[in-house]
Amino acid sequence: MEYQEEWVKLQVEAPFVFNHEATKETEHVWFLFHGYGQLAEHFIRRFDILQEHHHVVALQGLSRFYLDDKYEKIGASWMTRMHREKDIIHQKKYIEEVVQNRLLSIPSFDVKRNYFAFSQGGATLLRWLVDAQPEVNALILWAADIPKEFTVEDFDFLSPDSKVIYVIGDNDPFRSFIEIEKLKDFIKQLKCETDIVTFRGGHSVNRPTLKTVLKNHQLF
Repeated sequence: MEYQEEWVKLQVEAPFVFNHEATKETEHVWFLFHGYGQLAEHFIRRFDILQEHHHVVALQGLSRFYLDDKYEKIGASWMTRMHREKDIIHQKKYIEEVVQNRLLSIPSFDVKRNYFAFSQGGATLLRWLVDAQPEVNALILWAADIPKEFTVEDFDFLSPDSKVIYVIGDNDPFRSFIEIEKLKDFIKQLKCETDIVTFRGGHSVNRPTLKTVLKNHQLF
């Protein structure tokens, strides 16, 4: 049976969560991107180690689904290969809206802008960063991959003072899907401060390692 596909435009609402309202004492704003099957409200709990002068914002994948056969646990995904280009467009619009919403809520103009992405969230964040080219004080990619369409030159918008940190567990089962050495070489070529961290563990945001990374790079 033959069929045709058309699209209609919708105006929809999408959620995000944050730790507390920003104040004049806010020094850092963090934008977090979770991994496949996670939710923003759970993912943000990893970052309760950040103190009051950190405004922490967790974005959430636009697609939700049940994780178990009892239809109790729910997770979110940033995208699949189906209608990939449309999903990327929708993601960028969503991210831009959240970022502007939060930046406008911060009384301080001298706030450091930090980004953190885990696993599947990494490609989503990077596509928006390359497109929007915002100010980046720190970018932490955790067990994420860099989309193959990007070159080192695509990240020339980063300032020499920007920090790009890549973190991955030595027992991460998804390491085999990432060309680790090629990725490390890519990051080292960036024209900013870079660091690559390996910890003993699997595919998760390890809290002790996170705390150490933040402390070592004066982000804590």
